[in-house]
Amino acid sequence: MKRIFKWLGVGVGSLVALVVVTAVTVFLLSEHEIKRLYMEVQLRDIVVPADADSILKGKRLATIYGCFNSCHGDHMQGAKLFDEPGIARINAPNLTRVVREYSNAELERLIRHGVKRDGTSTWIMPSQMFQRLTDEDLGNVIAFVRSAPEVEGVGREVTLGPLGRIGIVTGKFKPLASTIQPSQVHASLTDRSDPMAFGEYMVMTTCTECHGQKLQGDDFLKSPPLTVLAGYSDDSFRRLMKTGIAIGGRRLGLMTEVGETRFPSLTEQELEAMRVYLRSLYGETALARNPSDVKPTVSRVEISGMDEG
Repeated sequence: MKRIFKWLGVGVGSLVALVVVTAVTVFLLSEHEIKRLYMEVQLRDIVVPADADSILKGKRLATIYGCFNSCHGDHMQGAKLFDEPGIARINAPNLTRVVREYSNAELERLIRHGVKRDGTSTWIMPSQMFQRLTDEDLGNVIAFVRSAPEVEGVGREVTLGPLGRIGIVTGKFKPLASTIQPSQVHASLTDRSDPMAFGEYMVMTTCTECHGQKLQGDDFLKSPPLTVLAGYSDDSFRRLMKTGIAIGGRRLGLMTEVGETRFPSLTEQELEAMRVYLRSLYGETALARNPSDVKPTVSRVEISGMDEG
């Protein structure tokens, strides 16, 4: 009997030791990724105007892109962005304070490449989308944020739980800067008179944040591929974008949220250009040609994903 207890004790001790070694290994490997530096991304200065017209344009763009009245709070004071026990707790920082700590070149690198002032990476900001912005649009956004008075708000926080750290080690969660090629070039000036080119620019700088860089949906956000728009007429598409209300009067979680807060700032020219570009990807639909005769087809992904958003 003593021998049995002895071996049982050895087994339990070995198991505890294995758990401890695994936990330490996960912590060290994840900490290495968290503290990894991306100093190879060069600082690049851009023109940030200070005139009232540019600041007004920047406010509209900052609203569309989620900087103002959205991810960073209604007055850019910061907001709790992600809080899942065991995974992570992440705050979107107070932008009215960040802009006073960063130069324009550092902001360009932060926004387009996800690299913070100290060289480490951000984790959630949609830099892959922002990297496509023209210098003019990005400069106007920064101009607006710089013009805002500093306010009190939520402090910076990135706290990772055990599951979050395991996700980093397994490659499920990656530092944002590691997913962006430093050599990638930002967009040139877009010809707004060409609906196709301008539509592509608008779609790639507004929709990819939630629907992925190839518009094929995002499993983490449970967003559908944009092929679901094949069932939307021009009128129903405009209603979706301006109100967040889908075909059949359905509310779609995250899409409804941005439709109520961000996308109402889209102009008619922008909406029409986006529709032209999306139609080129997914084609004319029976619904668009004869909406009274055809019932919309809604994907399982759209229902299960967006309604939960």
